[in-house]
Amino acid sequence: MKYILILFFSLSLYSAAYAQENKKHKVLKGETVLSIAKQYKVTPHDIYRLNPDAKNGLKTDSVLLIPVNPPKPLPANASAPKEPATKLANKTHEVAAGETLFSIAKKYKVTVADLEKANAAVLTNGVKAGQELIIPVKGSGVAAQAQTAQTQQAKKGEASYMFYTVAAGDTKYGIAKKYGMTVQLLEELNPEVKDTLPLGFKLKLAKDAVVEKAAQPETAATAEAAKYIYHVVEAKETLYSLTKDTGLTEEQLIALNPELKDGVKEGMKIKAPAGSGWTIYPPKSAVVDLSRSYNKANSKELSLLLPFNLYRLETDTIKSKLLRTDKFLNLTLDFYAGALIAIDSAKTLGLPLKVKILDAKETSKTSDVATLKNNLTTSNAVIGPFFQANAESAAALLPGIPVISPMAKESGRFFNNLYLSIPGDETMRLSLLEYLKTKQGNVIAIVDKKKTSSREFIKANYPEVRFVEGITGDGIRALLVKDKVNYVILDTEALSSVTGTTKLLEEALIDFNIQLAVLDKNEKYDNDEVPITRLTKLKMLYPSLTRDGDTPQSLLFTKIFRQKNGYNPSQYAVRGFDVTFDVIQRLFQKESFESMTPMTSAQVENKFSYATVNGGNYNTGVFIMQYEEGPTVKEAQ
Repeated sequence: MKYILILFFSLSLYSAAYAQENKKHKVLKGETVLSIAKQYKVTPHDIYRLNPDAKNGLKTDSVLLIPVNPPKPLPANASAPKEPATKLANKTHEVAAGETLFSIAKKYKVTVADLEKANAAVLTNGVKAGQELIIPVKGSGVAAQAQTAQTQQAKKGEASYMFYTVAAGDTKYGIAKKYGMTVQLLEELNPEVKDTLPLGFKLKLAKDAVVEKAAQPETAATAEAAKYIYHVVEAKETLYSLTKDTGLTEEQLIALNPELKDGVKEGMKIKAPAGSGWTIYPPKSAVVDLSRSYNKANSKELSLLLPFNLYRLETDTIKSKLLRTDKFLNLTLDFYAGALIAIDSAKTLGLPLKVKILDAKETSKTSDVATLKNNLTTSNAVIGPFFQANAESAAALLPGIPVISPMAKESGRFFNNLYLSIPGDETMRLSLLEYLKTKQGNVIAIVDKKKTSSREFIKANYPEVRFVEGITGDGIRALLVKDKVNYVILDTEALSSVTGTTKLLEEALIDFNIQLAVLDKNEKYDNDEVPITRLTKLKMLYPSLTRDGDTPQSLLFTKIFRQKNGYNPSQYAVRGFDVTFDVIQRLFQKESFESMTPMTSAQVENKFSYATVNGGNYNTGVFIMQYEEGPTVKEAQ
């Protein structure tokens, strides 16, 4: 109980601290965005980021959010700090009361038409005091600016990039979203655009792309994603095996992927039509140690949306009762306790991390995400909410910000910024079949007659598998071979079938090398009627969300958790640590979070390797576990 009270106390401290992240400013008559920005020592861009409507002008008595921990306003007679000079060709002008487009154009010796083109998005409702306008290059509008930008890039002699030429009405956010990038990555590739976005400037979008190649509009990119599915070629795959996987001919594959003319090479990214019958297998990528490549140059902000529902804890009596009876609240607190250790670990590693922990006030159908939106817009990543529908709502409200769902594995709606961190059931089963493929043994399957869907699933994804018809010793032996390892897939719901089949396989071990594999390790394999010694002899394989058994990582985490909290961690505490620490590590890599998602990482018990399918991001990180003598369980090699 003492530990739980400490958790609630620490939560209140987090809530109090982060409630001060944004100040509110009531607009006075005659104030402009620039004057307010100078008053709080922030940039106009910071204010526009939190208050996008301000681009259309300020209204007296309206309220603006002023970003992160601003100092006290400057005294009236103090000189305001100079804004950093822009390195870009374009100047900017803040519209003063009474100014018109004609007077501004005359002041900078440009045409009204060019001024309107350069600020089409801002001027939809006419020119208003407080607006910040981009001033085109004097003389010939877009063409002159494009030429200036090209000259600027040519001087740098940089490596190849895909380029995008800024058009009237473009914003950094819109461009980043269109091409699957974050605004942060866009700014890192183009440090000159930190302060303004110049019309005609050629933005670098990605390394090693074709120079001058025009990127496709968002609608085309979306259509492309829906039209094709992609696969990274793995070791030992051949053109023949790819034709079998896709159902396409060699000629059709090469037409879609001309690089295959020079042979199939490991690491190639190739495509096939969606619905071609191609199964996307979870990647077998080696686990990467993310701690070897931290980039600490820039601070990151992580937000956790957790379902504390503190409004229910009105009195200590109610609090005590809920802590004794509410399983969901205790699950949440365990997750939170694990996440706090991850945050402490980041601080120990010297990672410049800012954290917001917010009460999502969620049920299975509702949450407080919409109300909390303004607190989340500066986040580099958001973990939560817990329920899938609420996580989808958060992703919709926060486009461009990765939203990691810590407890969901199935998606109702697809969002390119939503990441489901628990592998789905089909991914689990596919992982086992993919593992068996790599072993190149003799694979047979014993499947209940009632499990038609399971039989069809195996046939579709591993056509070479032969099925045992009738579970008898002779029937099984007829399909076994002596010169290979015989992998026997068993999928049954009946305890009697588990008991009888495993006994027959144990007896056959005298003459054959046999290893049992189950698509779903359920409670029947833990039944007293199925001796664990038998499963150990058969070296039973099964897919698992977690790295079962004691490992150095789990023993160390248990020790640290117990020291901090006085009891051993539950599976939800471990998950709280794993999800949170994995997100933190991915945020502090040189690449963006989005580009890091296919990378495979492993934490205390969970593995993370996200694959993008049909516009959604799914964790394909599954462990293949194996029974060993002892008896123990370890990760299969």
